[in-house]
Amino acid sequence: MNEVNRSTETVTKNTATFSSSLHDDDYYHLTTKTDQILGAGHRESSYLISLPNDRSNADGSQVTLHFRYSKNLNFKRSLVTVAVNNTTLGSKKLTAVNANNDALTLKVPKGTSLGNSFVVRVAFDLEMNDQSSSDNSQTPWAEVNSQSKMLVKSQRSNDLLLTNYPTLFIKNETYNNIAAIIPAKLTTDDFKTLTNVFNLIGSFAKSNTGSIQFYTKQPHKQTLANKNVIVIGTPENNTMIKKLNPHLYFQYNHAFTGFKSNEKLSIEKAYGKTIGTAQLLRSPYNDKRGMMVVTGASSQGVYLASTQINFQKNIQQYTGDAIVVDPNNAHYGYRFKKNKAIDKTLATKRTFSQHSQLIIYLGVAVIVLLLVGMATFFTLRKQGLLEKRRTDDK
Repeated sequence: MNEVNRSTETVTKNTATFSSSLHDDDYYHLTTKTDQILGAGHRESSYLISLPNDRSNADGSQVTLHFRYSKNLNFKRSLVTVAVNNTTLGSKKLTAVNANNDALTLKVPKGTSLGNSFVVRVAFDLEMNDQSSSDNSQTPWAEVNSQSKMLVKSQRSNDLLLTNYPTLFIKNETYNNIAAIIPAKLTTDDFKTLTNVFNLIGSFAKSNTGSIQFYTKQPHKQTLANKNVIVIGTPENNTMIKKLNPHLYFQYNHAFTGFKSNEKLSIEKAYGKTIGTAQLLRSPYNDKRGMMVVTGASSQGVYLASTQINFQKNIQQYTGDAIVVDPNNAHYGYRFKKNKAIDKTLATKRTFSQHSQLIIYLGVAVIVLLLVGMATFFTLRKQGLLEKRRTDDK
C-alpha cells in the first residue's frame, strides 16, 4: 500500500505478488547468488547491510553463513572468519568432512553499535599442502551461497539530539506525521530555508505516502501534541516563535530584536541580530516528541541556520541539540539537555535490558550476602545463648 495513493486496492488470484528475496522480516541475505572466492592465502568478501534510515541495530543480531570449499586444503591451517565492520564475530576451522556443505552461526556481541548501515566481512584463509608447487590460480576455492543471511534485530533511536536528526521525523522510511509552522508570506530567503530543511528530510524518505501538513498560524494544542513539529521563521513573521521563546535554548531579548547571552555563549547585542539558530527541543506540548525550531531575528538569519541542516555531511558535524550560524559562516554546536532520551521510560527499559545479566548477578550477590549475614547472626546468637547457659549452670 506504500506504492498507491488510493484508499483501496483489489488483490485477486491473478495479481502478481512476490516477496522480496533480499529482505524477509528481520533477515537480510548477504548475496543473491553464489559468491566464489578463488586462490590461496587470505581472501575476503564484503556484504553491505542497510536498514531503514530511522532504525539502528539492537542486541540479538546474528550472522548465519552457508559455504563450500575445495578438498585439497591443508585443513590444519585453513579457516573462515566473520566480522561486522571492525568487530570480529568468530572463526571456524575448515574440515574435509564438511567441505561440500558447511555452515556457521555467530552472534553479534551484546552492546555492539552498528548504526543503520554496516558491512559483513567473510574472510577465508585457504592453504594447500602443495601450495608452493601449484600453478593453478583457480584453486583452492570457496563459495558463499545465497542462503547466507543476517538476522538483524533493530530499534528506533531514542536520542533527542542532532545525531538522530532527521530520522526522528521519519517512520517506516516515510514522513512521520509532520506539522510545519511557517510564515504566511514567504520571502526569497524563506523559500531557500524551506528547501534546505526538507532537502535533508526528503533524502531520508523512500516514499511519499507520509503526512506533512503546513500551517501559517499556530495549530491547536492537540495537533501540536500529536505531530512532529518543525517551526520556521522570525518572531515578526511567525508568532509561534514568540510563544516558544521561554523554551528555546537561545532566547530572544525582550524586544525580540536579537538573541541574548546564555550559559553557553556570550552574545554581543548587534551580533545577536545577525545570527540564526537551529534548535532541537523537547516539545513543550508532548514530552515524548521532539520539535525543530529554525529561527533568527531576520529571514537571512533563519536561512543561515538552515544551511547546516540541509545535507547529511553538514548535520554530521553536530552531536548536541543546538546550532548557531553567523553571516561569516562561522557555525557552532552546543548541547543543553541533560537527558537525551525522547521517551525516558523506554530509555530506562532499554538500560535494564542491556544490563539484565549484570542486574541478575548483583541480585544473586545481594541474596548471598543476606544469607551469610543471617547465618552469622544466628551463629553468634546461638553462641551467646550457650555462654549464658554455662554461666547460669555455674
